[in-house]
Amino acid sequence: MVQSVTRSLLLLDALSKSHKKCSLSELCEMTDLPPSTVHRLLLALKESRFIAQDNSSSKYYLGPALIILGIRASNYLNLRELARPILDSLAATSKEDAYLSLIDGDNAIMAESAYGPQPLKVIYPLTVPIPLHSGAARKVLLAYQDPAFIKNYLHKKLSKYANNTTTDANKLRLQLEEIREKGYSITLGESLNGALGICSPVFDSFGNIVAGLGISCPILRIKKEDYPNLIELVKKHAQQLSADLGYADTK
Repeated sequence: MVQSVTRSLLLLDALSKSHKKCSLSELCEMTDLPPSTVHRLLLALKESRFIAQDNSSSKYYLGPALIILGIRASNYLNLRELARPILDSLAATSKEDAYLSLIDGDNAIMAESAYGPQPLKVIYPLTVPIPLHSGAARKVLLAYQDPAFIKNYLHKKLSKYANNTTTDANKLRLQLEEIREKGYSITLGESLNGALGICSPVFDSFGNIVAGLGISCPILRIKKEDYPNLIELVKKHAQQLSADLGYADTK
C-alpha cells in the first residue's frame, strides 16, 4: 500500500512538472516505472479524478480533484504563521532584524518581524504605511506588480521620504527592472536615514507576489564584502516561504 501511494505521488509530481499532457510511455520514462505499474496507477487516479485523460490523444493530465484539494489546502495556509519560523531563522543566521512586508495600496506595511542579536537596531513600527518607492521592501513589492500598476505609480509625485529616496520616475523604473532581473533589492538610507535594507519577493502558488521578506540594519555595521552573503540568505529564506505557499519556480 505504501509503495502504491509513493508511486502515485511520483506520477502526479511528474505530470505537474511536465506542464503538458503526457502519454503512458512518457510517464514511464519520467518516473522510471514499468508500463504495467503506471497503467494500473493511472486507472486508479483517473477513477478518483486526480488524473484526467484526453479523448483524442489518450494523453494524461492533472484532474479536477486536485483543484478542490488545492483550494482546501490554501485555507490552512496563513502567511504570517508560515513566515514566523523563517523570519526567526533569517534573523539568527544573518544576525540582523528580519521582517515581512505587505502591500497596502500605494504603500507597504511591516506585518511581522524577528529581532537579531545586535543591540543597535533600525526600528520600523509595525503596520505604519510607507510609500512603495522608498526602501528595499517597498521597491520589491512594487517591482513585481502588474505593468499597469507600475505605470500608474510612476506617474504619481514621488515624495522624498529620507535622504536617498528615489524621486525620479525614470531612475525608479530602471531600479525596478534591475530588481526583477536580480530577484532582490538592496537600498541605503531610502526609507530611513542611516538604514540598510535587503529584501526578496515572496510568491504564492499562482506566482503572484504576496510579500517581501528581508533584513534591515544600520549601514555603518555592514561592510560591502558582507553584502553577497546577506543577499543570499535573504533570497534563500524568501524562496523557502514561497515554496511553503505552494510556489514552484519553473525558471
